[in-house]
Amino acid sequence: MSISNMFLSPEAQNPSSAAVAKRTEALLDGSGRAAADPIEALRQLRASLPDLDDVRPVGEGDTSDLTDTELRQKEQTEGAIRTAVAAGNEAVWIIAEGMQRAAKGKWWRRSHDTYEAYVRDLTGRSASYVRRLRAGAPLALETASRTGHMQNPGQNEQTRKVQSQFGTDAAVMFFDVVNEVVEELGGKPTAEDLRATREVLPAALPEVPEQQRVEMERAARRALGHGPDTAPDEETEDGESNNSNNGVRIRTPEAAGGGQQTEAAGSPADDATGGTEEEIVDAEIVPEPIVALMDAIKTLNALNKSISKDTFTQAAQEGEAAEYAELRSKFLTRATTLQKKALRAPAVYSPAPSCGTCGTLTAPSTADVTPGRAGAYWWCSACETTQGDRKPL
Repeated sequence: MSISNMFLSPEAQNPSSAAVAKRTEALLDGSGRAAADPIEALRQLRASLPDLDDVRPVGEGDTSDLTDTELRQKEQTEGAIRTAVAAGNEAVWIIAEGMQRAAKGKWWRRSHDTYEAYVRDLTGRSASYVRRLRAGAPLALETASRTGHMQNPGQNEQTRKVQSQFGTDAAVMFFDVVNEVVEELGGKPTAEDLRATREVLPAALPEVPEQQRVEMERAARRALGHGPDTAPDEETEDGESNNSNNGVRIRTPEAAGGGQQTEAAGSPADDATGGTEEEIVDAEIVPEPIVALMDAIKTLNALNKSISKDTFTQAAQEGEAAEYAELRSKFLTRATTLQKKALRAPAVYSPAPSCGTCGTLTAPSTADVTPGRAGAYWWCSACETTQGDRKPL
């Protein structure tokens, strides 16, 4: 069956299960996987929805019967939504587009007491989740149309932040660039990849699209651990492989060339940690990895004090442009790699408290006994009560 024959006409009545199954079959290849051209299938599924401008807005207090036109629009929309629900994540944005129309026309007003109940019955999802989808659907579908890549909700959230800062065209380009860079490195782009790249974008982008793309690609390579100064799997000057899982080793002042590093005369101290650390470490009682981290902090403090904002400014003004650009890129690459290591490091918690009622030592909560994420609370098994939030130190 061709894609063009899969969809109900505007005059179609309530779609049968067989019709939904046929339309869903076109989105999938029969084994639950995406069809060869899911973007085109979704484009046509979206086209089967009634035009949003043709939907009559209905106020909250209106409980009147639906007109013939509203019934036809409702049936068209619900048919598309059911097909999208059956197709799963491939068609999640069609659910959002359909619910946009259902909310405007308040088509649930005779069958359900609330919009929330209608959403749950029709989609199996919560109304709050669908509202987030509705907000992101226009950009997600526009991006899919232009790039051939469909966003998931997490990716869409990051791309919408780029849209709010730089506009829709830049947001679409941003998603496309990150996809290209990640696929070039042999992976699949995640929301985290998009977030990391977005955070190193410059505050302002060039007006020329080609130049915008160059800046975005540079940002993506820096954020993903492959700056323009080093290619994937190429050794850095520190002797470590420069891949997405390995960064640049931080050497202590002694290992880097003997003697304690001192602050450059006259350079301002931009130390974000609040000063130097002069604690005496007893190597017999402090684990070696902790000593290594403490030494690294000392090194970072010394570097932070010796290099100010003026250092970069003066280097840009007085140095050779290409050399300065290369050094600046290396700073960004190494700083980002170190930050990613710290962000991915495991969290630790304070010792478990005793129950305030019976004195029993509490334990981390499990998902089946307390609301929310497992481990989010301290749980007393004797009293079967939560004993406060369990938060990382």
